[in-house]
Amino acid sequence: MIVQMIMLMLFLLKKLLIISFLINSFFYSFLYAKDKNVSLLLLDKSSSTKYQIDFSDDYIFRDLTLELVSCNFLEFDKYIDNIALIKIKNKDQNFIGWFFKYTDELNIYSNKIYEISLLNCTN
Repeated sequence: MIVQMIMLMLFLLKKLLIISFLINSFFYSFLYAKDKNVSLLLLDKSSSTKYQIDFSDDYIFRDLTLELVSCNFLEFDKYIDNIALIKIKNKDQNFIGWFFKYTDELNIYSNKIYEISLLNCTN
């Protein structure tokens, strides 16, 4: 029972550290990094066509407006990943969220027409 409590506390501590790192990275990006660039893979599910999109600030693709807010390299214990904070707007909804290069299951953007994956993100 005590071992399980300790394991749970360690798990929660790791999650808290990751969240605090992401928040710090977000605010740092607003203050500094202006030479950022992102490369996305956009899958159009309706036509089964893939597009590679490279941009640094804003990009308009059909009815989507993509805005790169932040671009970071995340290193935590053995976990290493490129992450990008991207704002996506269309006429129906707005979304802002983190996209991960190596951990696709953490990408939470869902759209019936498009699937978006991070290929690269540099500062």
